[in-house]
Amino acid sequence: MDMEIRTFRNEDISGICNLINSELEYDVSCEDLKAQISQMQEDKNYVIFTAVDNKKIIGFIGLQICLAFEIKGKVMRIIALAVTCYSQGQGIGSALIQEAERYAKENNISTVLVNSGLKRAKAHHFYEKNSFYKKGYSFCKRIN
Repeated sequence: MDMEIRTFRNEDISGICNLINSELEYDVSCEDLKAQISQMQEDKNYVIFTAVDNKKIIGFIGLQICLAFEIKGKVMRIIALAVTCYSQGQGIGSALIQEAERYAKENNISTVLVNSGLKRAKAHHFYEKNSFYKKGYSFCKRIN
């Protein structure tokens, strides 16, 4: 494997869209995703890194930098992380987290946060293996 982790490029959208739909099991159109990412690119508080092997997107991590009331300094939320099923277990997800942590250190970010769906037991184990700990529950309410 000749994998590299790099900053997002616009040509990565279809690969990321495939990962979101297949691995995260969300139903997102590539057009809607392109519009969302376009807005993210205009805001310095969003960062996306991609894992690429042989010019193919095999993983990505999306990050949002913000503030929290209870945590001193800036925090960074992992808002999406996915690796293709055939590449899982090879350290790619951990490498993406390490890249996020490197970015956090360079930008004086004190804490990395992540939410993970209740049914995603493999993801929970993965995050714990990468030194995350359970802090609470996540709640969601749609407004339209």
